[in-house]
This record gives sequence, C-alpha cells and structure tokens, in this order.
Amino acid sequence: MEERRTVEERPRIGLALGGGGARGYAHLGVLKAFREANIPIDVIAGTSMGAVVGAAYASGYRIDELIDMALQIRWRRLVSLADPTIPRQGVIAGNRLEKYFDALTMGREFNQLEKTLIVVAADIATGEEVRINSGPVARALRASTAVPGIFCPVKSGRRILVDGSVTSPVPLAAAAEAGAAVVVAVDVCSPVDRTDVLVQAWKCWKEMPSKKAYRLTGAPGFWRFLKPVLPESVNIVSRSLDLYDRYVNTSPRVTPSVRRWLLRPAVEDVRWYEFHRVRECIQAGEAVGRQAADQIKALLKTEDLAGGAGH
Repeated sequence: MEERRTVEERPRIGLALGGGGARGYAHLGVLKAFREANIPIDVIAGTSMGAVVGAAYASGYRIDELIDMALQIRWRRLVSLADPTIPRQGVIAGNRLEKYFDALTMGREFNQLEKTLIVVAADIATGEEVRINSGPVARALRASTAVPGIFCPVKSGRRILVDGSVTSPVPLAAAAEAGAAVVVAVDVCSPVDRTDVLVQAWKCWKEMPSKKAYRLTGAPGFWRFLKPVLPESVNIVSRSLDLYDRYVNTSPRVTPSVRRWLLRPAVEDVRWYEFHRVRECIQAGEAVGRQAADQIKALLKTEDLAGGAGH
C-alpha cells in the first residue's frame, strides 16, 4: 500500500465555500465526495452558510454526522433561533443564533479547530472583505450570516460586520492567501433569489431625486429631507446592494500559481429559504464533488506538485 504523503510533501488543499442559504448544504455533498476519495482538506474559507458548514467540519464532526443533522432540520427549529428586536438595524438580534453556533462548534476558538478556518464577513461601512481567523468561532459565524436588514450587524472594534456574501459570495482568494496551493471553490449562488432585481431597483430609487423628485413630490429637496429619517436597516440594505453590485462587476484576484476548480452544484432553482430541500442539495454537491475528486487525485500524483514546488 502506497504511503500517503504528509502535508509537507504535498500541496495544501483548500475549500472556498460560498453563501446561499439552504443551497449551502451542497457543501456537505462535496465534503462527502472528497472524504470518500481520501482527498485531504487543509484550509477552509467560508462565507455565510459556507462558513457554518466549514466551521462545523473543522470542529471535528464526521461528515455523516453533519448530514444527519442537516436532514433533521425543520422550520420550527429555525424559527426558534429568531429573537425579534426593535427594527432599527435589523428585525432579529442574533443572540440566539450565536448561542446555537457556540453549541455547534462546541464553544471553540479558531486555534482549537482541527483545520485552518477563515470566516468571511463584510464591513458594511467601508465595503471591505473581513477575514476572521481568531477568537470565538460562534461570534465570527454570527457576523458572516448577518443578512442585512434581517439580522442586526455585529460590531467588532470600529467595524460593522454583515453577511460575507455582500462582498465575497465565494471566498476563493481568502482560501488561497491562507496558504492553499489547490483551491476548490463551491459556488451556490443563484439568480432565483433575484438579487439583480433588487440592485436595479435600488439604482433607480437613488437616481430618482435628480430626475423625478420634483415631479413626484413637488419638492426638489425631498430626498435630502427623507434620507435622514429612513430606518437605519433600510440604509444598511441599500449599502449592501451597492457593495454587491460592485462585487459582481469585478473579479477576485488570485495568485496565478494557485490551482483552482470552480464547482457549481445543480441547486440554482432552490431558494435560500427552502430548507426542506436539504437532501436534494447534498446530492447535487456530491455529484460535482465526485467529478472534481478524480481530477484532483490525478493532480496530486503529478511529479511537478510532489513537493509543492512553485506554490
């Protein structure tokens, strides 16, 4: 039996797990396929639901345990995690969700995880991608899943953090810059959520004062009067749409020497809230994961990567 190469003798392999609500359970299928193919994972970078799946896996659960947990999810349980608050920055505070994440990750901090994990959030004030790899994992997950307008943002020092999907729907660069020489990015974004429609509607609304405000309101200064009294949550949502629009018009920069695969499981017709379709999403992830696994195993056998040279 051929002796397996150690991490020092082979290229470090990373996963970049994107956000997409229920569609994110496809990540479990990819992990299952890789596990069955004996493909090691050294680095995981996750956004939103991808961060939750990645953190659970890095905490030491077996993949079959995670799949069983996912299949048992019911809307009643999800609703119980909501703690409504005065809708200033969001309608759900997020404290109960953080407690759930703390239980899921067994109260661990990043340095206690079994694999390198980077949780990606977005600073709603500056528009920057924020990579979290220290401190309590549960707190980081709360920030990365704080959907603008629904969950209250998480304050971290001077930063105001929200769902990482706003700026990094698939955190490929984060995985590469954490030391992975081979990165498998799993994209579960979908037009079914119609983010593009929201972006276009917001653009039209922003442009309206200069074009139609006088005709509609009879007051040229109407927009200047309205903006300060808008709920803060509306401003947060509008800012997130601006940032998302900026992201889709740019490409993440990744070091050319990094080998990368982009997997798109067939979950594009699953809406983010359709958690009753978990099994379908897992199967879709498993299908694309198996295809990629064969290619990655062949790559790992090639002589030019035997010592991680050039990476």
